[in-house]
Amino acid sequence: MFFMENEINDRMMRNSPIQIDELRGVYTALITPMLPGNGLSNPIDYQKLFRLIDDQACAGVSGVVIAGTTGQSSTLSMKEHAELALKSFRYVKANHPNLQFIVGSGSNCTREAIDLSFEIEEAIGHSTFLHVTGYYNNPPQEGLIEHYERLAACLPHSNIILYNVPGRTGSNIEARTVVELSKIANIVGIKEASGNLEAVDRVVSETDREKFVVLSGEDDIIDQIFLLGGRGVISASANIAPKYFVQITNAGLAGEFIEVRRLQEDINRLVRQGVFYRKNPIPLAHMFDTELRLPLVKLPDIEPHLEEVLSYYSPEELGIDLRNYRREEI
Repeated sequence: MFFMENEINDRMMRNSPIQIDELRGVYTALITPMLPGNGLSNPIDYQKLFRLIDDQACAGVSGVVIAGTTGQSSTLSMKEHAELALKSFRYVKANHPNLQFIVGSGSNCTREAIDLSFEIEEAIGHSTFLHVTGYYNNPPQEGLIEHYERLAACLPHSNIILYNVPGRTGSNIEARTVVELSKIANIVGIKEASGNLEAVDRVVSETDREKFVVLSGEDDIIDQIFLLGGRGVISASANIAPKYFVQITNAGLAGEFIEVRRLQEDINRLVRQGVFYRKNPIPLAHMFDTELRLPLVKLPDIEPHLEEVLSYYSPEELGIDLRNYRREEI
């Protein structure tokens, strides 16, 4: 294992899975800030990451997701991945104990997904894991069912959130598959980023809402997910606009759908023309003055465009003041 025994056995700093009735609101899929380097092994900038966690907590998000797609998980070694989970969790536990904590630990290799989840459990305790579908190898629905069944059986004291993002993975979890997997006790929800509202409607209609939660994985259609019965969002855009997304999800949970729609329309300029103007997390790396690992690279020609989009919003509205993230200011 990657950690000293005294770290692993620190019972005061152990995670626990999120209870199903608490799984609601906005969960920020955090970037993993990185320092300058060779593009292959840039060090993680924990000072900037912890500042971002502070701002997210101050804005009132329900929780954070570490090492998801936005966090460049595909560029992290297993050791780095587990260390990132440990250090982030300890910071959250010490400074924001009410902030819920989710860790991405998916892989297109079932064995690797299990091994990585084991490493994280050893580091921080039983957790809520975000597990993506099999990218590149694009398994059939039967393979997805067995993949998640194995994960659930190997992680009986942790919770699993399915992650469906076929635009990234080329692998789609069909609604019937989600309904079948929802019957497993520790598979508690799905991050739905397919954009297929008909499938979302079927999942919500055919699963037990007291045992399974649908969270939007698309930042620009949270209003529609709420109308169908969703309970929140796992959001990349909340990195830069946590206050907006807290307002959207609070209104959605209160059934104030006219207000949800108004807020959604207001923030979609930033979502579509800012955060997702180029492949996520490239625009966020520009905004937060942080580096990327290859094969992702920064694109200097987009800076003026991002500045124009951001000019439509104030730091007070967003909940983030980017001046605090410039390297010369840290």
